[in-house]
Amino acid sequence: MKIRPFTALKAVRNVLNDPEQTSQVFRVLQALSGPSLSKNFNRFCTTEVGNRVLTDKLDLVAKLNNPDYLQSLPDHSLGHTYYRFINREQISAGGLEEASAEANAEDGYSPVASNQQSNADFDLFVRRTRASHDLFHVLTRYGRDPLGEACLLAFTYGQTKNIAFPFILLSAARRLYQGAGITVFGALWRGYRDGKKAGWLLAADWETLLEQPLEKVRDSYSIPAPERYQRLAADLAQASA
Repeated sequence: MKIRPFTALKAVRNVLNDPEQTSQVFRVLQALSGPSLSKNFNRFCTTEVGNRVLTDKLDLVAKLNNPDYLQSLPDHSLGHTYYRFINREQISAGGLEEASAEANAEDGYSPVASNQQSNADFDLFVRRTRASHDLFHVLTRYGRDPLGEACLLAFTYGQTKNIAFPFILLSAARRLYQGAGITVFGALWRGYRDGKKAGWLLAADWETLLEQPLEKVRDSYSIPAPERYQRLAADLAQASA
């Protein structure tokens, strides 16, 4: 897939002017993902979970869009915590799908797998990866504030090696620095290191993990509390109070 830096730069400027323009984030990802999506897909196909997802056509988006199912899970499970998170933030996995579709329509873009790959399987992997974004929020404890989103992007870069993420971070670093000072870079670096050290979540068995205790999932994937982010976020909240 061709890398389109000018499209990405324009989209980043739009995001900085209006952080709620989720579709513009997807424009950046689509413009800069290049071969990273295919590489991650190929790796996904070699895993037991990947084979099962593609063979059984497991639809994570449908599961995450089922409030009755999520609400029925134990209080301290990943799935029930995710349910509380999306209700508190007034978001949904379906919203991410819509934002991605809007970005595709703007650019006339459609991700395409290589000749050796099934487009349907590739699209299923892309949808599954996209839907897991807010599960990443829950697991890592990074909030949806600008600093939290940036730290989560750093964490995700450690997982995916997608150059779109550092591009967004570099573009946003100036504003984060102006608001939070030099300590912001320590929080971002910690996010990247934690993402690199953690288990590979792109091949996570979310269908099973949703029903497990949240802390057990965090421990099994070696995801620590983001203490630098939490301290800085608390200081910023107190300063703005």
